[in-house]
Amino acid sequence: MIRASLRMAFGLTLALCASVVPVAAQGDYRVESTVIPVTDDEPVSVGAISYVDKTAADRPVLFAFNGGPGASAAYLHIGVLGPWRADVPADPAQALPSAARLAPNDGGVLGNVDVVFLDPPGTGLSDRGANPAALNTVAADASAMAEAVVRWLSMHDRAAAPVYILGESYGTIRAAAMLDAFAGMEEAPDIRGVILLGQALNMIETSQRPDNIVSHAVSLPTMAAIACYHGRVAPACDPRAAARAAMEFAADRYLRALFAGTRLPIEERRDVAAQLSALTGVAADYFLDHDLAISKEAFRVELMRADGMVTGRYDARYTAPLSDDASDIVGPDACSAVSALYQDAMREYLTRFQIVDDPAAYAIHSQPEGAWAYGGADSPFADWPFMESVERAAEENRCLRLFVGTGLFDLTTTVGAADYLLARSILAPERSTARVYEGGHMFYSNPAARSEFLADLRGFLAQDKCA
Repeated sequence: MIRASLRMAFGLTLALCASVVPVAAQGDYRVESTVIPVTDDEPVSVGAISYVDKTAADRPVLFAFNGGPGASAAYLHIGVLGPWRADVPADPAQALPSAARLAPNDGGVLGNVDVVFLDPPGTGLSDRGANPAALNTVAADASAMAEAVVRWLSMHDRAAAPVYILGESYGTIRAAAMLDAFAGMEEAPDIRGVILLGQALNMIETSQRPDNIVSHAVSLPTMAAIACYHGRVAPACDPRAAARAAMEFAADRYLRALFAGTRLPIEERRDVAAQLSALTGVAADYFLDHDLAISKEAFRVELMRADGMVTGRYDARYTAPLSDDASDIVGPDACSAVSALYQDAMREYLTRFQIVDDPAAYAIHSQPEGAWAYGGADSPFADWPFMESVERAAEENRCLRLFVGTGLFDLTTTVGAADYLLARSILAPERSTARVYEGGHMFYSNPAARSEFLADLRGFLAQDKCA
């Protein structure tokens, strides 16, 4: 491995490890592991593992990160966007291996863009500094990540390169907030696209407060798709069609029934409960006893209670035994073992290809200490209008486009919430793309969904009209 030191124009020294990783059918790329200081007065840094084409200096650059807060970019790296991937069984009913085989990620995006995986402060090889609590806000976290983007581009003489920002889960909030951070910079990067996977921008719509009737409506399509997948509703149903039918019902009759509350006539209440049962596989009596509503957590428990099973939260295709004393909230997630496979595969990849000097020191997770401030007021009426950040940036930048990808079986960030986000947005429809994939929160664990998403992402990148 080549060891080097790079001094940048603003006087900061960055440690740089460089190597070459072969990628079948994609060529060889220079791989750099970099720790980028993002403040001048204290040791706060963002880690970056970069895949840079050796011959095309004018290529677009895609910056990618996961969520948490407190997660490194390991899942996107080894799951879908890196040159190698963890091979996870396609069938959730199949027993998981003790370790995931590493395989070349043929059909990825390295033929289209350079890819930089950013590990937020405290994760990967980065540092949260002497006052880590100062980073426990949406704005501070986004500012550090935006600074890392700008400094990476300067370090590589790529300040004029088209830039794409890709975030997953909490990383979608980070991506939106980074647009605000870029807006305050004298020399902001040329942002061409924002890609949100498992979007969490409209948190107020997906929160499960009992009287937030919108949350019940937007969650219903996902529940219907899951019930269909597990054979709890009409035989030979199609999960996508089930989700569409549930959305039509939710946006019309279901919302009206929830709004009517106790004033809804009993016969109509029974009819709505029967339709909810037909869509979700949960008994009509449950809905009659719970004001025609069911939380996402309760749904996990109720759907397969008769079989003594509970579905996953992040990917409801997976199931686990349900304890006899289970309440509406069940702690362990049935798909946690898949996440563990990705974590182990990431460490194996870092070691095999010598991506970093000390793979054992690479923190895949680093839970921030203390509460995380999202920026809304401390009030039950608080809102977090993160989509407005995207809309403001789009107003100032005619080249900026949005891509939203959602897992059909994800009970955390649902397809209905994604639909609702775009339906209420002022962003012109031709500047946004929404796709649904048959998987969970990390839908790319399904090989078919991963291939479909990568094809969609390549298409999105190729549609840049400002190129």
